[in-house]
Amino acid sequence: MISLTPGSVTLATLKQIFRNNAPARLDRNAQPAVEAAAQMVADAAARSDAVYGINTGFGKLASTK
Repeated sequence: MISLTPGSVTLATLKQIFRNNAPARLDRNAQPAVEAAAQMVADAAARSDAVYGINTGFGKLASTK
């Protein structure tokens, strides 16, 4: 099992996962950062102001909520 540590995953590691269908998991120490990011997205989605890609579309739909 390959453990993926944010900020230190190499292209060689990603190739190994992709080409060999190697099992991988996110390092447990990343969980607090994942939860914080999820909370930031939830907070942005709940606001009335436009936040690109969160509560709007992308590209030509960027101003569409």
